[in-house]
Amino acid sequence: MRKSAFGRWIALTAVAVAVVAGWSQKGADPSLSSSSLPVIHFQSPDGFVPQDWTLRPRPPIQFTPFEMIDPNTGKPVNADDIIVVNGVKMKAGEFYRQLNAMEQWLNEHGYSLRTDTLFEYYSPTLEEELAKSEEYLRWLEENAPLDGDIHGRSGDFSMASCYNYSNSWSTNWIGNSLFGIQAGADVAAQACLSPLSANVSGSAVLRGRLANYTAEVARANGSANVVANPTSTDWAYQVAIQVLGRQIWGDSRSGQLPSIFEGFQRQWNIPIAQVNWNSPEIRLFCVNVLGFNICANGQVGIAGQVNLAASVDINLFQQQAVVNPYGALNGYARAWASGSLVILRGEVGVRCNLNFFNGGLTGVVNGQLGYDGSLYYILNASLNANLTALSGNLQGYARGCIWAFGWRCAEATATLFSWSGWSYNGTLASWNRTFRF
Repeated sequence: MRKSAFGRWIALTAVAVAVVAGWSQKGADPSLSSSSLPVIHFQSPDGFVPQDWTLRPRPPIQFTPFEMIDPNTGKPVNADDIIVVNGVKMKAGEFYRQLNAMEQWLNEHGYSLRTDTLFEYYSPTLEEELAKSEEYLRWLEENAPLDGDIHGRSGDFSMASCYNYSNSWSTNWIGNSLFGIQAGADVAAQACLSPLSANVSGSAVLRGRLANYTAEVARANGSANVVANPTSTDWAYQVAIQVLGRQIWGDSRSGQLPSIFEGFQRQWNIPIAQVNWNSPEIRLFCVNVLGFNICANGQVGIAGQVNLAASVDINLFQQQAVVNPYGALNGYARAWASGSLVILRGEVGVRCNLNFFNGGLTGVVNGQLGYDGSLYYILNASLNANLTALSGNLQGYARGCIWAFGWRCAEATATLFSWSGWSYNGTLASWNRTFRF
């Protein structure tokens, strides 16, 4: 109440300037340029950021009231004397009552109008989420590669003399409530005795989170199939990639092998799509500048390019599919003031330098038919990562100036995201199974 009353007494008006952060300040497009690629725009329908912003703690300061003087002449005045503050006439007693009330509030939090120009805020919730991610990543690096079956289903023998196996696996969510990623994979295999046939399929998946909305940023699928008939050996493959839930590219083909000792191979390495994924308008932060609360609404998002490298290798005795979605995605944010500010000069914005994802995931699924006195089928699959993710910082700011013996300006900063990120080059999970007929 006393802060808003002070604003009314000195009759200050509001001006808010929206500032776009990071690359937007420079007018640059963060996505990799390629005029031939489809541009995938996507905006999530909902968003939320924890509202628990608090000042970085400082020891309290002893309160010393301002002396009652005329700000224009510097001479002492009485409480009932009329003074002019920034062109507004008011009683000196009321002006200094409100000014000292603000100074006392700041002193209780370790700040002062006399000395401070920067107030730092942080969200305990966002920082705790990053700390939990850091702990999980240390565990993952110590225990990888993991057995993919810890979250999956084992193989079984069907009445049709076939072995069927399927499995899904993923990491935990990494990051915080603003930005997060998750890597995952699906594998499946079928081997049959009559007719002698084998089929393997696998996928590599990168999921992203903006605010409280999640989506598959990229999913690459590949499968390879071979069937030994009495007069021919047939083969088939399928490769496809989805970006933000939409299939952008796919290829499939089938044919016959000249003999059981020959095979079919094919490889791809192609750009797929540019990505622009935004959250809706969300409340990014609320901070206090010179005793006044300022809230900033805004958006967070990612932009960049997704590519695909893939291959298939098919013969009667071995079937392999490899899919590798990769690319570079940058995180960004922008902010603008909400409502009206009870200060004469105000500005809010976001400073951003965030690598959301750079590198790729590789899903490999490999099946082998063999005979050592009995027919057997071996499945080997893995999810490999060569990536850096979620490194950089994202800082919101609110700048305000107030007239108190001349313009006094201060800036409050809100740490939205600040992390060294995750770098990994190796196998995250693997599957190894042998089925005997």
